[in-house]
Amino acid sequence: MAEKYGEIPPKFTKKWWEYFWYYYKWHVIVTAAALVIAAVTIVQCASREKYDMNVVYAGHMHYSEEETERIEDVFSEYVTDIDNNGERSVFFQTLMFSDGAGSEEYDYAMQTKLDFTFTDDYTYVYLMDEIEAKLYINRDSVSDTFENVSVYAPDTEAEVLTAADGTAYAVNLRDSSLLKDNGIYCDDLYLLIRYNNNKNEESMQSHNDALNIAKELVK
Repeated sequence: MAEKYGEIPPKFTKKWWEYFWYYYKWHVIVTAAALVIAAVTIVQCASREKYDMNVVYAGHMHYSEEETERIEDVFSEYVTDIDNNGERSVFFQTLMFSDGAGSEEYDYAMQTKLDFTFTDDYTYVYLMDEIEAKLYINRDSVSDTFENVSVYAPDTEAEVLTAADGTAYAVNLRDSSLLKDNGIYCDDLYLLIRYNNNKNEESMQSHNDALNIAKELVK
């Protein structure tokens, strides 16, 4: 009897492998790529230098090395020396998307890396362009992922992005004095602060630092 993709040859025969590869090769390629990316990301996270805070940018803007260093320097003024090494350090991770024809695998890899950052105990500040911010605002799990803007900017007059539940989870930083005064691009930039589900002392301190940075950014 004919199946969805035609008559299926007997399993594990030469024709079956040809059939499988013809109809499912992209499923295999994408799954394999995701596994490789996840493995590489885990190794990178385990071996990389530790910072008092990690800040993530997700969007379509390219930040130069000079701009990246400037952001790290500015943000480090508002963090705690959590690891007690005598320095207040911030790591600015940029995940740039393409959305162009033929870039599907690259963008999928970036999305996998972005989702993985939500498992980190020191990553609470997210800067996104409007496209990426709206993608996360529209996720069913948004209330369990990000803080309500009113937690750190109750009186803001800036534009906010509101989820289906009527709650604002992202605030526009177009008029951020902190960013503008330091020459940091902010025209298409939204701030989202990740909700803290980890109650260990260092993670709680990092989250408090993130809220303090948020308050400075929305001024």
